[in-house]
Amino acid sequence: MQFTAMGVFRSRAQRGAEMTRSTVFRRAAIVLASAAAFGMLSSGPASAAPVADFAKGAAELQALATEVSPAATAAVDALLGASVFIPKDVLEVGLTTPQDFMYPSPTLGCGVADKPATVTLASAQGGPNLFPQISANQLRFQAIPAYVAIPQSSELSVAWINLTTFQGGIVKLDDKLPILGTPLLSKIVDTGKGTVLATMFGTVGYADDVTCTVVPTVGTFTV
Repeated sequence: MQFTAMGVFRSRAQRGAEMTRSTVFRRAAIVLASAAAFGMLSSGPASAAPVADFAKGAAELQALATEVSPAATAAVDALLGASVFIPKDVLEVGLTTPQDFMYPSPTLGCGVADKPATVTLASAQGGPNLFPQISANQLRFQAIPAYVAIPQSSELSVAWINLTTFQGGIVKLDDKLPILGTPLLSKIVDTGKGTVLATMFGTVGYADDVTCTVVPTVGTFTV
């Protein structure tokens, strides 16, 4: 068997092209599969108009699948069909970060190492955000008491007012972990866009009749 320089060059070029195509295919498939999986788990409204970047990635993935096999084409078509369940504002999202209340809330009736008091860290996170899923014009309020135990009940509440629209309300942080029913000490609120002034207060119940009383803390948040 004889090898020529041109043959070696072509072989290397072909392998390089195949590796590049395989890498691009895997990368695109992972991104779109993650988005589709999230969409099937979400309960947001459907969107039939993906954003430009998503549409471009979908087209590239379909083209690559066509080169691979009919089975790959069918799988990609099914994957992209599931993407319609992803809310449009989630497709457009980057990642937002929680905004802390002005100060940790003094918390009475519980503590670390049998101390009678501790603190509760409170924050609010605006949308749109992928995980936790928060839509545009919403805030997700959450609290983390510095107490080592699993909450059994929550009477925490947030009073809020949008200083831009002058809308407001009082809501309980009554989100729960699915199936187990464990309080998450959080709540997503439709505050609308603007500057939101909020205060968090209330109690959190634990096993052995332990109750943490959260002294009000305040904060301002941009939505």
